Amino acid sequence: MNDAQRDRWNGDSGHRWVAERRRHAGVRQNLMPHLWAAADIKPGERVLDVGCGCGENAAEAARRGAIVTGIDFSEPMLAAARDLTSEVTFVLGDAQTYPLKDFDLIVSTFGVMFFDDPVAAFANLRSGLRPGGRLAFLCWQPQSRNEVFSIMMRAFDAPIDDSADPFANPEWVSDLLAGTGFRGITMVPLAEPARIGTDVADLLEYQSGAPLVRNFEGPREPGFAAMAAEYGARQRPDGVWVTASAWLVTASTAG
Repeated sequence: MNDAQRDRWNGDSGHRWVAERRRHAGVRQNLMPHLWAAADIKPGERVLDVGCGCGENAAEAARRGAIVTGIDFSEPMLAAARDLTSEVTFVLGDAQTYPLKDFDLIVSTFGVMFFDDPVAAFANLRSGLRPGGRLAFLCWQPQSRNEVFSIMMRAFDAPIDDSADPFANPEWVSDLLAGTGFRGITMVPLAEPARIGTDVADLLEYQSGAPLVRNFEGPREPGFAAMAAEYGARQRPDGVWVTASAWLVTASTAG
């Protein structure tokens, strides 16, 4: 198992994610219809949700008639997932190495970016699909296009490096998938409004727990003031909305 990510998501990051799972579900809410349309789940299909987290998307796949397995290496998240639904089989493991077999469809919502060896991981995912099996996942576009991250980063003078996440690069992703045996690869850019919080005060409290803010060595007041101005400009009666930019990636084993 990927020890660094296992420790991260079984420690503070995992517990923070569980506590904020409704917020995170709101961030991805308007992106999910694109994923479900691309996945085109049919009743009775065997579906694997990679990096299933707290189980919301695995539960939705089950509601669509699939036989669903969710895999994650965060015990706190899987505990929340098992509390959410009994219609899904949840597995503690690393999809990079876990034995996979005979799935019709693999889906993931921002869960494929944490492998320590993406080539080995996607080769393993490919081996777990039946002939004609399908892959559909969401990954983030570059940070500079993503207000989900860039507002806090600008406020605290963090460098925005669009090359930091290789999954933000469509050529890299296409080469990765083709090199591990996938065919019919498509990458569709998405940009959707995302409700990130109820109001400015809610967001400042939430962002105060982010590692970037916690570890910031200078005075934090200017950063919080900059965030307050940016989030305040995006305040609506029903919450604070930003733009979430993602890639919708699809591929198959056919061809």
